[in-house]
Amino acid sequence: MEPKEKAKELVKKYYNFVSGWTSTNRPDENPSAQFEGEEMRIGRAKQCALIAIEEILQTNPTIKGTSEDLVTQIVQTKAYWYRVIEALNAL
Repeated sequence: MEPKEKAKELVKKYYNFVSGWTSTNRPDENPSAQFEGEEMRIGRAKQCALIAIEEILQTNPTIKGTSEDLVTQIVQTKAYWYRVIEALNAL
């Protein structure tokens, strides 16, 4: 999947998740917070996606003394996720 497509997919998945959030998560304390704008929900979805990608990038181990193919694959995977971050930031 192209990085831009993956970025859109992640935002869509997180958008569905965060669309029920409010700024206080307590509408009884702040009833106007129930009605967030579309831009704010998209922003929260992008932040969730960026956090998830950062976790993916941090969990990839540093490979020492392993096969060149495995190292190449890890480098390519990390490069892919960095391109997804760029695409997310461009949305």
